[in-house]
Amino acid sequence: MSLKEVVIRSLRAMSPLTQPVFGAMLAGAQQYRELRFLLPAGQQFVYDQYLGQFRVNIDTTYPIEVEMATGSYDLKTSAVIRKLVSPDDTVMDIGANVGALTLLMAQVANRGKVIAIEPGLTPFNRLKANLALNPSLQDLVDPHQLGIADEPGTLYWQEDANVPGNAGLFSHEGLAVRVESLDEFVHQLSLKRLNFIKIDVEGMELEVIKGGMTAIAQFRPILYYETLESFRVNRGFDIYNQIFCLLKDLGYQQFAIAKNAQFLAIPNLDHLASPNTLAIPSEQVEQFIPNV
Repeated sequence: MSLKEVVIRSLRAMSPLTQPVFGAMLAGAQQYRELRFLLPAGQQFVYDQYLGQFRVNIDTTYPIEVEMATGSYDLKTSAVIRKLVSPDDTVMDIGANVGALTLLMAQVANRGKVIAIEPGLTPFNRLKANLALNPSLQDLVDPHQLGIADEPGTLYWQEDANVPGNAGLFSHEGLAVRVESLDEFVHQLSLKRLNFIKIDVEGMELEVIKGGMTAIAQFRPILYYETLESFRVNRGFDIYNQIFCLLKDLGYQQFAIAKNAQFLAIPNLDHLASPNTLAIPSEQVEQFIPNV
């Protein structure tokens, strides 16, 4: 654990603060996002200006919700979604957690459909609670407690002891959850279109994509998937170049995400240039990235 992480944990474990003091700290974090790391854990409240319009439940025990309390989440990914998603699109958030990006997708694809998939019962219930706070989203967002993999079955959701709210499906113990392949799930939904898929499944991105090759070939969605070196190491084989090759064979061009959400074409994923990788069907590249 880095010195910065130790300091942040120590500060967040402070004794509960009085409401005026916490309110001042929260206001500071909303103005200067880096100050969010100083917010103590265990504070619970409803914030009514997430993305400028949504009401959300905040529990500062969860790092994702701490960031949501600043008014936005993952600025680079948010910029990518705003660039690539259109109002009438059907989009899918695989690994939706409590809905930080689901709500952004709903804001952007406000005449389309947002399908939010989260296997963990605790974050899924918090996702549903956030949607319930925003009745206008009832017909727009379709939430599912489900895992997505390369074949149907049962896997076990295990929360990361170091990062509350983060979890994976590689454990042999924990919460048993139903999993489906992406192809079967898309078939069950009888979708007419599928324009954009965000995949953040803690190292299981390969299985999600392998299990969705038919749907990907049919609908040609833009894919935005997490690429962290720690997951490649933990899996013990090159999950990311396998994904790269699978998508390349389907006629996708792939890009790292640079500062200001600029897209940089990449020849492979030997070296991860960004924590997420973008895959765009070749026939759509010029539409989104002129003069690539």
